[in-house]
Amino acid sequence: MRRGARIALIIAQRAFDSVTRSRALLALATGYTFAILGFAWASRGGGYLALSMNLLTPLEVLVPLVAVAVGYRSILDDRLRGELDVLGSYPLAGRTYVLGTFLGRAAALLVVVVVPLVIAMGTVLLFRIERISVLATHATADSPIVYLRMVVLTAAFALVALAIAIGISALSASSRGGLAVAVVTALALVIGLDLGVVAGLAADVVPADVLDVLLAASPLSAYRGLVFELAVGSVAPRAVSGGIDPVAACGSLTLWAVGSLSIAADTVFR
Repeated sequence: MRRGARIALIIAQRAFDSVTRSRALLALATGYTFAILGFAWASRGGGYLALSMNLLTPLEVLVPLVAVAVGYRSILDDRLRGELDVLGSYPLAGRTYVLGTFLGRAAALLVVVVVPLVIAMGTVLLFRIERISVLATHATADSPIVYLRMVVLTAAFALVALAIAIGISALSASSRGGLAVAVVTALALVIGLDLGVVAGLAADVVPADVLDVLLAASPLSAYRGLVFELAVGSVAPRAVSGGIDPVAACGSLTLWAVGSLSIAADTVFR
């Protein structure tokens, strides 16, 4: 194994241990789990498609909040404690440090986000009453693959939101400033960018023929559109559409993640 990879894994273990020892993360994970299971319980008796649709809107709000909470102090805490100054005195590349931090925090985040979604599948297995009648004629209408695709896309969205949070953490210089920027970032991810597109349409600034590309530029809209296009839309492609270009949405999420981590790597030791 190359030296840089070994160092990244060591930093990843350090970041994972740091975040998992946090009582705040435990409280956050508990609240998120109860919320997901509560929404899943409300849709009991339905199938995997109903569960996916009922959880989508809560996930659009909860996942960015959880990801920002997990990541916004990841680098800031090391800066405030003076550990960045010590690490910067070693031959440690910024990209190695940021990658390790991202991997460690990502491991914890995926456990928090994905495990409750897997448990929520039990509401279908234990309480399912009947198939969804509106799509009953489709042979794969209620396949668990629909739900699993949604879970995978949710995990990817969580990682993108975490990358953005780490980028913000690298740019923050104080606890108050970091918290303020984290709150603004979470609000922007949840509602801000989408509202900007809507306002642009209302003011005739945004042409309707490029709406699918502009929607893909927002991480939240890209996630939502991919769920409809690749998960729900795979069952009922004529009935449900995400309103986006899937290629543009995947490219947008990739750019947000890579761009945020690149900014963090360039600025972390400055």
